[in-house]
Amino acid sequence: MTNRKPLIIVAAVSMVMTTLLYVGGMFVIAGFLPPPPPELGQAELAAFYYNNHTSIITGLTMALVGTGFMLPLCIIGSVFLAESEEGFPFFAVMQGLCAVVTVLFTAFPNFIWLAAAFRIDRPPEMIALLHDLGWIMWATPSWGFAFQLICVGVCGLRDKRPQPFIPRWMSYLALWVAIGMAYTPLVPFYTVSGPFAWNGLFSFWIAFFSPIFWIILVSFLAIGNIVKNNHQKVAA
Repeated sequence: MTNRKPLIIVAAVSMVMTTLLYVGGMFVIAGFLPPPPPELGQAELAAFYYNNHTSIITGLTMALVGTGFMLPLCIIGSVFLAESEEGFPFFAVMQGLCAVVTVLFTAFPNFIWLAAAFRIDRPPEMIALLHDLGWIMWATPSWGFAFQLICVGVCGLRDKRPQPFIPRWMSYLALWVAIGMAYTPLVPFYTVSGPFAWNGLFSFWIAFFSPIFWIILVSFLAIGNIVKNNHQKVAA
């Protein structure tokens, strides 16, 4: 079995850096929480980028760096999933490949928004075009992370070891969170407002924050398992 302690340390550092850089940069410094509503006109969007130019550039640059720390966390998850599979670790490999998709489609919108903020003298329609493209690309392809959760949930339910790394209830929760992200392809149909718009209840608040809650929860459980196993070894 893989020595889990170093991997857990790397995963914990990755999670902290992702939270500080991506969440802090994009949502706190850049001011994308809540996301600018899709019903904003072109002049309003241009004013938003003009008035917050420095903070948007700074925050999105931090967020772009933060996306890089997502990948080690996901790949370490694949290592743990492979331990629970017999034969070829199909779900572990699938989770890793989907993680690459998730990271790429999380990073690409930051490039687009940075381009919108880079030259604030562009015509408002150009800024609006880049802004819309970024949000549609950010919100719509969350199926990548949904497939990651499905792989984790399936592996957790199939893990027959006496002490599975992921509790069964966490596996069921992963599947429910994946279902909660199934509505994001509806984002392009809600160009004004509504629960499926990119700032709506389902497409943003549930689809974004429920996976974050799940990741934090499973990370604390994993760290708890490591600490518990170490105490058992010392006691033995």
